[in-house]
This record gives sequence, structure tokens and C-alpha cells, in this order.
Amino acid sequence: MKKRGGRILWLVNIDASVPRSRGRILPRGQALNKPTIQEVAKALERLGYRYQVYPEKRHPAIWFEERLAGYFVVETEEDVRSLASKVAEEVRKSR
Repeated sequence: MKKRGGRILWLVNIDASVPRSRGRILPRGQALNKPTIQEVAKALERLGYRYQVYPEKRHPAIWFEERLAGYFVVETEEDVRSLASKVAEEVRKSR
């Protein structure tokens, strides 16, 4: 999904505890356990992406989960799945 000149990456997209029907886009083995806004922001910086963060917004499919609130608008032309994969790998390296 494109918004404001970039791709939207929700925390839900890379969380292993969220089912695919609720928004996870990575395979469970590749997804992260309880990612945080700070971890993803650091990973995006290390990967060299420009981004904007919206930590208070909640994914429509799981609006009731406060822990998973937040998304990033990443300025890139690549698809969201490959972006999510790179970010998850970078967060995994830093843990």
C-alpha cells in the first residue's frame, strides 16, 4: 500500500504472534517476537531508509492491541514484503 510518498509498514506485519488473517505478511519463522517501534526505527536507519513514524495509530484488524500500535511510512519503491523481510532480519541481528 502506498501512502504519502512511500510504503506503509505496520508493526503487525512483522509480529510472529499475529495471524496472517490479522495482518502479518511474513512467514512465522521469519517474523519477530514482540517487535517495538524503537527496534524497527533503528533497523530502518541502519538500512538507510528515510521514514516517518506514527506510533499512536493502530492497525484496523487489531485496533484493541495497544502493544502493536504504530506504523512507518518508508520512502522506497520496493514492495512491502521485501521491506518487511529486510527490517525483520536487521532487528534479529541487533537482538
